[in-house]
Amino acid sequence: MKNKSRKGKESTLTLEEYQAAVERTDEKKRAIISLLGLVGEIGDLHSTYKKGLLHNQHPVFRREVAEELGDILWYVASLATRNKLSLEDIARANLVKAGQLFDTGQKTEFDRGYEEDERFPRNFSVVFEEKKVGDAVQVKICINNVYVGNGLDDNAHADDGYRYHDVFHLAYTAILGWSPVIRALLRRKRKSDDDIDRIEDGARAIFLEEAISVFVFNQAAERNYYRDINSIDTGMLKTIKKLSANLEVKQCTAKQWQEAIFQGYAMFHLLKENGGGTISVDLDARSISYTPNKKTKSTGVRNAGRTGSNVPRSVANRSQKNSSRSRRSV
Repeated sequence: MKNKSRKGKESTLTLEEYQAAVERTDEKKRAIISLLGLVGEIGDLHSTYKKGLLHNQHPVFRREVAEELGDILWYVASLATRNKLSLEDIARANLVKAGQLFDTGQKTEFDRGYEEDERFPRNFSVVFEEKKVGDAVQVKICINNVYVGNGLDDNAHADDGYRYHDVFHLAYTAILGWSPVIRALLRRKRKSDDDIDRIEDGARAIFLEEAISVFVFNQAAERNYYRDINSIDTGMLKTIKKLSANLEVKQCTAKQWQEAIFQGYAMFHLLKENGGGTISVDLDARSISYTPNKKTKSTGVRNAGRTGSNVPRSVANRSQKNSSRSRRSV
């Protein structure tokens, strides 16, 4: 801010100085008065804009807008003081928050520095195949010719396609460099660090990721299944950031989450429309892509956890207990 000095020159006015000056001119010094005054001034700003639109932004429009914004700022400063808050601290925190919401962020490699068998592969593919089981349609996923995990159906009264929801976890892996679910499936948990293995790669983190997947999916129908990236709005992203605030993925910005959800649902549509397909994950390019499945015989494809498989039964099934909770009921 600029302020006129005694010699007529402009000097810098800090938010701290402004807040102190407001306090000296605040006669009521009551929070409710400041709050109601703030609401009233916002209404006046609305009226000023309405007049500007009706009269083609008359000559004094900018001056009146500046005056109303000044009154709003006065009440904001007063309200901050009444609550023992620093206007300068509020402004700084708000800029950090804005950066989280609108900054595209940096590429994150949460497993950098770990041995190869504890890191995500930089490129890998996952095959999704549909199978009719009774009245339900199940989806099984196959990695390196090994079926991984249990077959999943929608577990819903309507055919909503949630049987393909593992593609959302693949999108988190590609865009965010994070997915405790996929890390467990690929047997890439960071067991060399007890705390990381228990906290970042453990059951609680897996359940949280599944909860985020369900939270987003439950709003998908009313948002046209996120075919428009803008339908993944700030409110949703703020909630996801709060849910994941105690895990390493907190480093990822809301903008990165938005991109992960958007790409995940683009792949989800293709899988559902084509009854399966292959999803290729590229962590270097931070992207996922779709290829239709070719009709092939099932010979040479093994069920993980069965005789001859190189994936243990505990990983393949994710255990009946964890599967029912984290993959179907969360």
